[in-house]
Amino acid sequence: MNRPDLVALALVVGLLAGCGGREAQDGPRARRAFYYWRTVFTLTPVEQAALSALHVDRIYLRVFDLAWDDTDRTVTPLGPVVLGAGTVVPASVEIVPVVYIKNDVLKRVTTAGLPMLARKIWADVQTRASVIGFRTRELQLDCDWTDSTRDAFFGLTRELAIASTVPLSSTIRLHQVKYRERTGVPPVGRGTLMFYNMGTFSADRDARMIFDAESAAKYLARIDDYPLPLDIALPIWSWTVHTRDDLVIDLMQSTDPAELPRLDFLAAEGPDRFVATRSAFLHGSMIREGDVLKIEVTGPAETQAAAAMLAPHLSDGSARTITLFDLSERNLTRHGTDQLETTFRSLR
Repeated sequence: MNRPDLVALALVVGLLAGCGGREAQDGPRARRAFYYWRTVFTLTPVEQAALSALHVDRIYLRVFDLAWDDTDRTVTPLGPVVLGAGTVVPASVEIVPVVYIKNDVLKRVTTAGLPMLARKIWADVQTRASVIGFRTRELQLDCDWTDSTRDAFFGLTRELAIASTVPLSSTIRLHQVKYRERTGVPPVGRGTLMFYNMGTFSADRDARMIFDAESAAKYLARIDDYPLPLDIALPIWSWTVHTRDDLVIDLMQSTDPAELPRLDFLAAEGPDRFVATRSAFLHGSMIREGDVLKIEVTGPAETQAAAAMLAPHLSDGSARTITLFDLSERNLTRHGTDQLETTFRSLR
């Protein structure tokens, strides 16, 4: 079965299942949100209009990454978000800061160092809040922890609960739901289930990494009884997969798929696959002759299929937030507000 057939099947099965028992339309209307993952916080007129039209009242703003500096042998924030010229946070939108924690931090930090690290994270978050212009009412931690880094992440989370004095939430990846006995359940008030990045990480021309209906189906059974109340994050983005010698070497999220056909050093091998005919730079990345760039686009059909698969597995009557990853004019234009409205409504 090819990919369009899988997406269509996921959409139909999800809708039928939703009609058979628990309905996503029951219960309170979900809050609507976007993730914002750029390092300069600025909203274009198109983005501001979409926030208003879709009644979005929350933005999960990545404020910095937390990484290990081998030179100084210390933990350091990378890429702190800054405020774009003339940008003001809309009064109707709550900003929730998100800190992305890399696993190398958890592998190196000591138990004794966790309280100090938690205080530093909270101080840096407050600095970013002051720069952008918002009051922190919740802090979200984004970490792909594993069974080997679980104790360090959970320990840091407990220390942050003391240092920050605001509610904590955590992103939850699908493998952390399915294999919770190994990876554990984080000590936070809520989780945000990231219903994406589920497919095969492969240079194969047919592989899908952002959303793959066949892969998604393998995780659904364990969502229903997850011990934390779950918010939901769905994909609306695209990226370009950079491969060399049949290996993935980069995921180029800043590259607009529409620009690839216009580049004179790329030859098309299909609508979503291009081969470099000579070496060149593309948005700071070195593309060598013979490298392959593969476009993976999450369009309205894929996003709605993901929502339809999830709907029958969400508990009735629970207040939740539905978040789309991520807010950008390019993603909004591809989907359109009508389709995004349908997606939000399907997971009430």
